[in-house]
Amino acid sequence: MSQERLESLQMALEQLEIQGFLVPRCDEYQNEYVPDCDERLAWLTDFDGSAGLAALAHNRTALFVDGRYTIQAQQQIGDQPIEQRSLAAEDIANWLCGALGAGDTVGYDPRLHTEPGLAPLRKRLEEQGVQLRPIENNPIDTVWQNRPAPPSGPARPHPLTFTGEESASKRQRIARLINDKNQDALWLATPEVCAWLFNIRGSDIPHLPVALSMGFLYRDGSASLYLAEDATSDALRQHLGPEVELLHDKSSLFLTAERQHVQSVWADPLLTNCWTLHELRNREIEVHLQRDPITAAKARKNTVELEGSRAAHIRDGAAFCEFLAELPDAVKQENFGELEAVKLLRSKREKREGFTDDSFDSISGYRGNGAIVHYRVSPESSLPMQAEGIYLIDSGGQYPDGTTDVTRTVALGNVSPEAKEHFTRVLKGHIAIATLRFPEGTFGEQIDAFARQSLWHAGLDYAHGTGHGVGSFLSVHEGPQRIGKATTNVPLEAGMIVSNEPGFYRAGEYGIRIENLIYVKPCKEHPGFLEFEDLTLAPIERQLIEPSLLTESEVDWLNQYHQKVQQTLGPLVNEHTREWLEMATQPIAK
Repeated sequence: MSQERLESLQMALEQLEIQGFLVPRCDEYQNEYVPDCDERLAWLTDFDGSAGLAALAHNRTALFVDGRYTIQAQQQIGDQPIEQRSLAAEDIANWLCGALGAGDTVGYDPRLHTEPGLAPLRKRLEEQGVQLRPIENNPIDTVWQNRPAPPSGPARPHPLTFTGEESASKRQRIARLINDKNQDALWLATPEVCAWLFNIRGSDIPHLPVALSMGFLYRDGSASLYLAEDATSDALRQHLGPEVELLHDKSSLFLTAERQHVQSVWADPLLTNCWTLHELRNREIEVHLQRDPITAAKARKNTVELEGSRAAHIRDGAAFCEFLAELPDAVKQENFGELEAVKLLRSKREKREGFTDDSFDSISGYRGNGAIVHYRVSPESSLPMQAEGIYLIDSGGQYPDGTTDVTRTVALGNVSPEAKEHFTRVLKGHIAIATLRFPEGTFGEQIDAFARQSLWHAGLDYAHGTGHGVGSFLSVHEGPQRIGKATTNVPLEAGMIVSNEPGFYRAGEYGIRIENLIYVKPCKEHPGFLEFEDLTLAPIERQLIEPSLLTESEVDWLNQYHQKVQQTLGPLVNEHTREWLEMATQPIAK
């Protein structure tokens, strides 16, 4: 962060007569990934992780990040005068209360915050005599020179061959739920919700194939949809049909709702920003705050979506194996580092049918960089790789029939017995989730400990969740389901895709993570129970396994999994990879 940027922002705050300001890492749609024009946190602090918040108060600045980004934030802040804190509501409130006094005001952009997100902070600040005040025009936008323009790429129909259900059918299905709640309309808060409901995709957000959009679904199944004018086309209008009104101004959505005589709206409080709720209430429209039903509906993949995901994972697995097969020789070359590894993997995926983009910025971490959970390699940070040590690669692809996400930890040379023990304990946790059976109605937080049990036994743990939901040619991080310590109260249901990714990280030395995507399916042997099936196909590093720590059933699972990988991918890869694959999937003995 240049001193000039901070000073210009502080001057803008003085003109607004506010003493503090909040800078979250999100856009008005609460997206995890945001367009360049909404990277306000990175503009201010140089921190470019996917979760964080900066707070300014008088002449102090603090950056709040969670455990995934602690090391990354330290590196990117550098020697800037920014205090680093934990991304927790209580810590944010404590810092602000310590920096501000009674009568001071903290400003916030109401498009970038939700009411539940602000509620605990508002309560604490009011007790201190500090006011939270919405600022209509974000002061960063007024001082950000050469700010990128908002994207407005074309929205395109997503065919029935990939979605498995027509948009009209989805709209009627959700409309029945709106009627059951006795509401007039459902607020469509995010591009992902709109993408699923209307069977459209786009390219407005890096790695997320959506068009920036929001709208209303009415109780009769008709809808109003905001899209930038440049995003629309005759083909899109024909696809949407006469029951979907296209609008090119966000404020027009609320005028249309008034014309539709909407008196009550169902809105998800976690997805709907404060500005939208103000617009609704200002028109005397009653707001029913409850989780959006589309979020759960799109999480339960239908048969077509699951078959598409299987097909996408096979093609992606073949590309990933060609990368892994070439890696040992590549690291022996001069000038081959973490960044070159990312480019090599990308080149393999680009040759596979349907590949459109990475599903996120690849995490390519050699040695100590692998211990940075969400490390993003850059030309400045890229370490040269050698035929020694441990390398972690976490990456994924976007295909029209599915979204992939896979992590493998690779031994590039001899490793210590301690590293093997750590890897094997992570593997035991991975297998525990993969083989788990559980009754219907089980939440993700109720099974998280199975992934950590072996690590806990050795006094070890990891600071991230065990699993996140994954979309169907949508976000690689999709709710509402997840596996982790945090409470969700969301049951795992048949058709949901989640990741299975326990890990362990030794700061400054190495990172270990094993990640497959799995999906929930009914257990045929035990009615009323559910189980998982693997989607990801890629060998697990045998050189890092200490077989004596595995049970016979764990060895059996690994050998069977490797047999499936070899038989499925062998015919799809080049000869060199086929030979490597045969060695990488050799059975291990107990």
